[in-house]
Amino acid sequence: MTSKPPPPPKPPCSIHPTAIIADKAVLAGTHLITIAENVILHPYARVNSSGGPVTIGANTIVYERAAVGCETGSVTMGSGCVIDSSATCSGSIDDCSEIGVGAYVGKDAQVGKWCKVTALERVEDGEEVEDFGVVFADGRRRVDTAMRDHEGMREVRNKGQMMSLELMRKLVPSAASKWTTPG
Repeated sequence: MTSKPPPPPKPPCSIHPTAIIADKAVLAGTHLITIAENVILHPYARVNSSGGPVTIGANTIVYERAAVGCETGSVTMGSGCVIDSSATCSGSIDDCSEIGVGAYVGKDAQVGKWCKVTALERVEDGEEVEDFGVVFADGRRRVDTAMRDHEGMREVRNKGQMMSLELMRKLVPSAASKWTTPG
């Protein structure tokens, strides 16, 4: 006769009622996980608060197989961020930044506002990416002057983010209640 080990305890969570946490998303750790309004965590997205608190800002989307959190410190994401599929984010991300498919942001790294780390690129532990920075092509960097200098471009990007959130709310059923303790 075999018995399954008990599941690990649920981490302490503060989840806004408008957040969508897919049934197959995983929240783990011992520190507080704070998920703000209109956040979408796709199936198989992982949030790990083993090393410190994790905060995910409003209107952020964390796609499939993306990992957010760090074994050795806290992680904070601003609002309007996108963490694409299979990306790993162990550092802090400021508002409206995007971490591309399979990209890596190391522990204690700082990614500024309106940044883009393109697919499979790396921001190593402790590195900084300035506001409007783009990391591309084997670690090359530049400043996105179009995004920096034209508020209209930022407005269009935000409008697109809100449209994506609206669509995801229809496509991703929420199981956020399994992570909250009845009060």
